[in-house]
Amino acid sequence: MGLKRREFLRRASGILAGLGISESIIWKSSQRYYQALAAPASGKLALLVGINAYPGLNPLSGCVTDVELQRQLLIYRFGFNPRDIVTLTDEQATRANIEDAFINHLGQQATNGDLVVFHFSGYGRRINWDQSTTGLQTSLMPVDGGTGSGGRSANDILEATLWELLRSLKTDRAIAVLDTSYSYPGTNLQGNLRIRSQQGVPTGNPSDAELAFLETISPKPTLLFPRSPSSFKGVVLAASGANQLATEGRWNGFSAGVFTYAITQQLWLATPGNTLQSSLQKASCAVQQIAGFPLQQPQLLKTLEAPPSGEGNNLPDESLPGFVFNQPSAEGVVTALEDNGQTAVLWLGGLPIQAIESLEVNSILTPVPVAGTDAPSYRFQVRSREGLTIKAQVLGLDKSTPQSPNPVKVGQVVQETVRTIPRNINLTIALDAGLQRIERVDATSAFAGIPRVTTVIAGEQPADYLFGRAQEAMLAQLPSSALPMIPPGSYALFSLGKNLLLNTMGEQGEAIKSSAQRLVPQLQTLLATKLLRLTANEGSSRLGVRVNLETLGPEGKAIVQSETRRAPWEAPELSAVPLSRNGNSPLGVPLGSRIRYRAFNYSDRPLYCLLFSLENSGNAVVLYPSDDPNNSNTGQTQPTLEQNMLLPGETLTIPTGSGTGSWVVHGQAGLTETQVIFSSSPFTKTFSALSGFMRPQGDAQPLMPVTNPLAIVQAILQDLHTASIASLPNANSSPDRWALHVDHWATLSFIYRAI
Repeated sequence: MGLKRREFLRRASGILAGLGISESIIWKSSQRYYQALAAPASGKLALLVGINAYPGLNPLSGCVTDVELQRQLLIYRFGFNPRDIVTLTDEQATRANIEDAFINHLGQQATNGDLVVFHFSGYGRRINWDQSTTGLQTSLMPVDGGTGSGGRSANDILEATLWELLRSLKTDRAIAVLDTSYSYPGTNLQGNLRIRSQQGVPTGNPSDAELAFLETISPKPTLLFPRSPSSFKGVVLAASGANQLATEGRWNGFSAGVFTYAITQQLWLATPGNTLQSSLQKASCAVQQIAGFPLQQPQLLKTLEAPPSGEGNNLPDESLPGFVFNQPSAEGVVTALEDNGQTAVLWLGGLPIQAIESLEVNSILTPVPVAGTDAPSYRFQVRSREGLTIKAQVLGLDKSTPQSPNPVKVGQVVQETVRTIPRNINLTIALDAGLQRIERVDATSAFAGIPRVTTVIAGEQPADYLFGRAQEAMLAQLPSSALPMIPPGSYALFSLGKNLLLNTMGEQGEAIKSSAQRLVPQLQTLLATKLLRLTANEGSSRLGVRVNLETLGPEGKAIVQSETRRAPWEAPELSAVPLSRNGNSPLGVPLGSRIRYRAFNYSDRPLYCLLFSLENSGNAVVLYPSDDPNNSNTGQTQPTLEQNMLLPGETLTIPTGSGTGSWVVHGQAGLTETQVIFSSSPFTKTFSALSGFMRPQGDAQPLMPVTNPLAIVQAILQDLHTASIASLPNANSSPDRWALHVDHWATLSFIYRAI
């Protein structure tokens, strides 16, 4: 069995299996999705719909951005011809226009073997269908859907209609992406995220025009999309579960669907070894990191398998081909040239959302050479950013012969080389809309006295976390026994999706000023975590490292694997513990489980590593190896700087080097976020900052809780900057920012839920 097929088998489990979808279906859907996107096709067609401006309703702000995110991805990463992509936004996206475009652009043009992509970003809701016995039906709201109030019909696109449209396609390579939801919690704002669902219409019916259209394409429509089998052999990806919420976020300079940004970013970075499962898993982690669990969980709604002849239900292993992407893995693309070719306009959709939001001047990107040509001598140095569009100075052009053609070409994809991170980043706290005016005034004043913390009003500006009343938390992640423990009149911190951060609640009836002062340690921990998130670079690092998160006993298994994707060396297998293939989500780890990380260095140089974790309890912990990786019987001596060195070809088990160590997942249910950080140079400043927390080797508790996480993270960033100095241009010597080079650092992120 080839390496790519083994990689597929190892990864094709987890989230989809947790939804009750069998391994054979996971196999076929994963294979089809990447085969469709990546492999050459006789034709590639797309219809992309995004609606921000709904008459009479609160506007959305990220749906048009979603369309652009998908469009740029399809053109520059997967080789779609722009002429074959139809986009309908805002006033163009009427019910009739969407359905006509589906019929005429997709249905009538697509033939067997063609790739078809349909994307919808906008409001969804549930409406009544009196003619049915199935109650409320889910629907997609076009711009002319109407409110459906007063008994009037709703001019929506029923999901039954979408089902029939997908069934009608003459190809088995169809992908539908739905960044919308149908449950309405009674408000358009959940914390600092905007919800993409509207109030249901229990007294209204679908419009006569919609029912007539549905009858023309299917006299006996399937009403329970997407739960009934059909001859549609495609993939439907949804931003959230049936009774969850799809959200959009506001960041520095742009808004976008939380799911759409996460999944398109992962597809920019996807390589032939990746599968739908691995990309969807990482997108789900990014969504949960922003929104919090259980507000929104991306998932595959249904893979529909029922070939008319009954053949083709089982795809043999040999049918899984190698994947051929139109362009290499990249962070973005050159979309225009200005100033006689001295300035390049770049679209960056492949950077993690935190990294693009904080992108600093002097960051460096390098064009990817065309196959069979030498690496370009020029590079792009960031000068300004507007949303996801970057203007960069072209450095290194040969100006000796002005007549020579400019080697920079529109359509060239670019990869990250140097990432600059500002040293003066603040933590922004949104004040919940449910607070009274006087509470917001008091909170603004109280937080103003805390260094490096700023406040905004929820829903109006970007933020990192939310401050509000503890009683208004989403408590689905807590056991029912915890509900009486929430003191009335206390305040707490939340995720942007208003998910309670554990251990941030105060006492009954506390004053806001007292609450703000009480939260100072947690705020400093969250700021440290924010800074370290900015170093995540699994997609761009050129160090060769692979890390497994594993559980030990009663049956050892690797539940998540992460590795750098651009190392110039081929990664061998970590075969001692297989990746999990059971029906549990790869992101769920039961309390009481024993876990460990196993890191493998397949670079050509020694690397140094450490682990920083924000536990489900809300505490920050750091692991700087507390025993000798080569000898576990060295006695009660203090750790040394060299003990976290990982030689080429060597595997390091974290927390111990002997292969037997682990630690217990404890505390309450909640998210744990861990960064495993690698550097080509020792973590000298970090070691010094941690010296007061070091314990003798052999200590039973390998994790070191720290009371100064911000100082520790600043030391980590300084060490990564120091490791990169020899490879940095002079412009990146500014004392206002850290500059990190992809040849010298890697940060792999792991997010799991204690359950």
